This record gives sequence, C-alpha cells and structure tokens, in this order.
Amino acid sequence: MKTETLLSLHDKLREDHLRAERAFSEDMQLAAKLILKPYAYDHEVAEVLRQWCMRHQSCQFGRVAASRAQVYFCVLRERDLADGDARIRAKIAAAKRHWKQRAVTDTQTPPHSFVLVFATDRLMLAAPDENLRRFSTRLLELAGWAPLRRAKRGENPISSDFLYLQDPSTDAYYGFQFNVDFFAAAGDGRWWHDHRLPAGIGFTANSTGHMKSFLDWYRERGSDHGEWALKQAMLTIAQAHPTRPAGGGGPESEGRLTWLRDLDAAGRPLVQNIACPFKNPPKQLQGKDWTRYEGLIHTDHAVREEFFADRDGPITAGSPYLEDFTYLYDAAQPDFINFTSGKPFTEDEVFAELGGPDTWTRRTGDDEEDERSPEETAEIERLLAACRAWESQGIDVESDSQT
Repeated sequence: MKTETLLSLHDKLREDHLRAERAFSEDMQLAAKLILKPYAYDHEVAEVLRQWCMRHQSCQFGRVAASRAQVYFCVLRERDLADGDARIRAKIAAAKRHWKQRAVTDTQTPPHSFVLVFATDRLMLAAPDENLRRFSTRLLELAGWAPLRRAKRGENPISSDFLYLQDPSTDAYYGFQFNVDFFAAAGDGRWWHDHRLPAGIGFTANSTGHMKSFLDWYRERGSDHGEWALKQAMLTIAQAHPTRPAGGGGPESEGRLTWLRDLDAAGRPLVQNIACPFKNPPKQLQGKDWTRYEGLIHTDHAVREEFFADRDGPITAGSPYLEDFTYLYDAAQPDFINFTSGKPFTEDEVFAELGGPDTWTRRTGDDEEDERSPEETAEIERLLAACRAWESQGIDVESDSQT
C-alpha cells in the first residue's frame, strides 16, 4: 500500500466542531497570530514558542530549558508541504543533527530540549480524529522517530532516542535516552489541555539526564542534581491543569491529566523498599509518594490514541496508569542508566551519527529570509512585544537549587 504524503493527509484534515462554541485560550490565539504569518521568520516563530513554553506549558523541565534559551526549535509551515516529504525529512534530520551537535559542544547553554512544530491554519483548527492522528504519525516517521516498540497497553507508540554529552573529567561520551511526546492545538480546552501547542501540532524531546549531568559536570562541577531532577518531575505531575471546577473530590474530579499519590497512613510510599531521596522535602511535595504517580495518559507515549477519540473524557478514566519516578534516582532501576546517569558511547559511535567535528556548522538564522514591508515588520515586532510581556507575569521556574 502506497504511503500517503503529508500534503495529502493535510488536505484530509477536518475542522474542529468544538471551536464554534469554545474559542482558543488567549495565549494560544496571540502566539498563533505571529506563528501563522507567512512573513514571520523562523527565528521569530522560535522566540514566540520559547516564550510560550516558558510561561504556558506544564512540563517543568521544558519551562526551565526555555527560560535559559536551551530549547532547539525546528519549525515547519504551509510552504514546506509543497516541498514534499523527502525535503521535509531532510530538513528535520538536519535540525536534529545540529541540535545534537550543539548539545555536545556548547558548554554554556547546550540545548537539552528539541521542539518540532508543524504550524498551519488547517492544523490549528483540525479536529482530533483519525485524520489528524494519521498526519501526526506520518510526521513522527519523517522525523526519524518511528516507534521502536508499542506500549504494553493499547496501541500507543513509544519513540526514543539519545542526546549526548561529554564528561569533562574523563572526556568520555554518554548518551541520555529520552522519549518523544506529542502536542496539538486541539488539546486546548479539552481533557488533555496540558498537551496543547499553539498553531498546529508538535513533538517535544526533553532529556532530563542531559540536563542533570550538564548541571553536575559543567554548571556546578562535582554536584549531584538528583533531588533537583526528581523535584521538577514531581512538580510537573502536580501542576497538571484542572479542566473542571474544583469540587473537593481530588485531582481526578478536577479533570487533571496527572496527579501525585498520597503516602499511606504510616507515611510510606507504594514501593516501600525505597527511602525518600529528599533530605528536606519541598513543602508542596510533602506527604506525596516519591516512587509512583498516576495519570489518565502514560507520559512515555507519543501519538496517543486517547487524544483522537474526540470524547469529552478519556477512555482511561476508569483505570488510570500507574507510573514510575524511581528511574530518576535509584541506580537499581533498569532505566536509571539510560535515562539519568547516561549510557557510555564511544567517540566513534557519537561521530558516526553526528558527523565529524570538521563538518559541524553554526546555525545563524533562517536559511532564506524573504523581503517584507515595513508594515509587516512593524506588525511582527508588535506581536513579539506582546508575547514577551508574558515574561513579566511571573514564571514558576525552578533554580538549580537542590533544596
């Protein structure tokens, strides 16, 4: 069977009926105004996305990375569809390669995160149905992140990759595994509100291990940010957006996507043989389980089938997922090495993927910047200023402090 192109899949997208009665959130509308302008340059789109991620996304690791300009953005727009899938594949591959090169060589502000965005008017207004799922799955394939395995439950794919960093004390290279996550404008105002993204769809890659090891090896050499990493992970789960009015029935009744578990009456976590890793637990995490959490989605999954059922509530409501924190700090866990402490790679293995350093280049901006009128430039500057005003509204971004 012939593979459908992104262009043909884009043509089949249907308009979301929800938007006739429920407009997008103001932050989504403002960001999309600039992102969807055909005369906005890629670096301007990336700046709006950075500002939006820093203030309006739920992932604490993404917020921290965005606040420090440590996110690499790859932006695809309407004009890219006409270039065909091969060119789109090549553009994403080049961006991923440059991201990984920078993650190895930049010892000041290496990008721990990668955000791939496909932004068009049609994608922003697309209904979360089978057509959007097929478009999203095809984009994931073109990005080189076709799932290596399926989840144990349901049909959701899990897509993984490695980001590399060199230990300056030994010159050894380590790879830090990450899983690819999915976001879409259609999530705004739905039960999966935390997985919204302005102007279309996107995939994010946040390497917790790369971020933690950079802090340990370069920012504060000899430190251990294990507690800090766990704190960010737990805060991400705790600050899930409520999609229903509070009724006193706990996070599920408030329509939160994920939630922390309470310790039992004796103050014990679900996995009782793992001691609390916090020397002094942060106030907002006191009384909470540091081993397991729950959610209506599995945070390791990529293009989740639950998002495309177009239901008022999740199909997992009656049996939420039970998920793991311990891989972040417990060396006995199988995933600790790959995701947190780092898997050893040889220099030859790293360069085989990224190319030799003599071939590496520095991205200076858009490959091509079309001429635009003074009026268009003024409009973009006005929209940029409005988005940058989010920064002064107060951002809950954690410092490197481990307390």
